[in-house]
Amino acid sequence: MISELRFAKRHIDYLPIGVTAKDASSGKTLAGPFSGRIIDISITGACLLMTQVLSNQYHVFYSTRESESLFLQLEINLPPDIKDLEIPAQPIWMNLYQQDEVRAYKMGVEFMANPEGERIKQLMTALAKQQKKRAAWWVSNSKRMIKAITPCKPHPCR
Repeated sequence: MISELRFAKRHIDYLPIGVTAKDASSGKTLAGPFSGRIIDISITGACLLMTQVLSNQYHVFYSTRESESLFLQLEINLPPDIKDLEIPAQPIWMNLYQQDEVRAYKMGVEFMANPEGERIKQLMTALAKQQKKRAAWWVSNSKRMIKAITPCKPHPCR
């Protein structure tokens, strides 16, 4: 039996988000916004499903990991509770997600925001309201799309 080594409980979801690559030292936007979905989330991070990870020569995963000043800004809208909530995150891992001819990418991110802070509490409270409905849709449809879905993996150092 495999036991997960996670800091916090994760919740399956299917929440639309925007992802922008930014430079903290200059304040510049480097790429994006990219469209994506949160497919699982905890107070410390999330697994994102993205169809695009490259804009011009900027790769949202690899390029962002080149410098400590670079990060991903996740923008979450969940009306009526959340409008334009921004959460900074660091990309941790990325895997190919494939079904038939469709290719997408699963990317694990770690939130830079305090897990006990106001932004994360606001997000988790708002997510809980319709989370089961979104999760049921994702689980139902992802099982039809592929034979098996690999779960989002924890960071290898955990």
